[in-house]
Amino acid sequence: MVLHFLGLALGLSTGFANMVMAGLIAKAAPPDKAVLGRFPPAMAKVGAIGLALLWISGLAIVRTRYGGFSVLPRTFIVKFAAVVLLTIIVGYIHVLMPRAQRGDAAAAARIQLLGKITGPLAIIAIIFAVITFG
Repeated sequence: MVLHFLGLALGLSTGFANMVMAGLIAKAAPPDKAVLGRFPPAMAKVGAIGLALLWISGLAIVRTRYGGFSVLPRTFIVKFAAVVLLTIIVGYIHVLMPRAQRGDAAAAARIQLLGKITGPLAIIAIIFAVITFG
């Protein structure tokens, strides 16, 4: 459980940190944008580690505490679906990041849009985790 909560903290901190940094980058002078722009990819690595911890520890928890997925209620399916979608979107963001770092404005804009979807998905996963296990 400790690893699961640590993964949650790493993942959520990434989203909030990148939201704040996006605002700073948008208002920064052009020379500062390049320096500040190095922060989101670094935080994306932190988030990826958090998401990996969530998957590994979550699967271990389901297996060791519940004996598998079959005994879990339907609310868990909603939580799990949100996590799967979140994982797919985060993976796509990681695919787009090198293009955005090379100056691809469309990739950068897509990352911004997808980043706005990850927050609500994370909140849905948390709400339904609390409903399921709380």
